[in-house]
Amino acid sequence: MLLTLARVWTTLGTGTIVAKDSAADWVLARLAPEHRPVLEFARELYLTTAYADETWPDELKAQVGPHVDEVLTQIRRLHDTLA
Repeated sequence: MLLTLARVWTTLGTGTIVAKDSAADWVLARLAPEHRPVLEFARELYLTTAYADETWPDELKAQVGPHVDEVLTQIRRLHDTLA
């Protein structure tokens, strides 16, 4: 889901649909540092780990909500400027 949100933001921002890891790179360059670790970890898992084998440290799990809130805020802001 985190990578899907990255793709939504990237698509709205660039007009191009890109791979999940490329979208993560685009979003990471635009996120405040405190919101990057969750997406960095999700990107790394996507590239290196089978979904069934994913494990998330509790510290990162606690950061998912604030990360999602920030990404949704940015998506809404961009959407509103395009509407």
